[in-house]
Amino acid sequence: MKQRGDEMNGAEEYMEFTEYVERERTRLWSQAVSLTRNIQDAEDLYQETLLKGYNYWDKFELGTNFKAWMSRIMINTHINNVNKNKRKMECDFSDGECENIIYHAVAESAVHYAENPEKVFMETHIDNGIERMLYSLPDSFRMPFSLFHFEGYLYEEVAKILDLPIGTVKSRIFRARKMMKDMIEAKTETKH
Repeated sequence: MKQRGDEMNGAEEYMEFTEYVERERTRLWSQAVSLTRNIQDAEDLYQETLLKGYNYWDKFELGTNFKAWMSRIMINTHINNVNKNKRKMECDFSDGECENIIYHAVAESAVHYAENPEKVFMETHIDNGIERMLYSLPDSFRMPFSLFHFEGYLYEEVAKILDLPIGTVKSRIFRARKMMKDMIEAKTETKH
């Protein structure tokens, strides 16, 4: 395990971290937008992830997968933020208004982030109904599905990012595909 020397000063440490971040900046931003589906929340998540990454930079082992390490930090941060917000959120379900809430990305007037492969794919290949179906999947299925199909990670990388066994990742991706297929078939049947 390659360690940083004690002789490295703060400026050198910052420069080293910045070099790693610059190589993965676009993918990290894309992941933040994909997770939050909201530009303001994505900015917060991205900044919080970079801050945590820098604060724990001494824990990163040089020569290992920086992208997976930062992705894990981002996902953990996102999960913690969602759990925090769930405790704060209250909703009256008696009128049926809050059933199946789906969060959407920013309005059309917002900046188009072409480096987000999931968003580009959704905008050019998938109608809004299918997009809503994808976002209605539980995070435990949507996240591995999106990381694999839209972000281009390999099964092994998804497993490492989500801290899951590879068999679980493959199973969840398969089950997400099946859930999507079932929803599409149900939607098609109701139209006939």
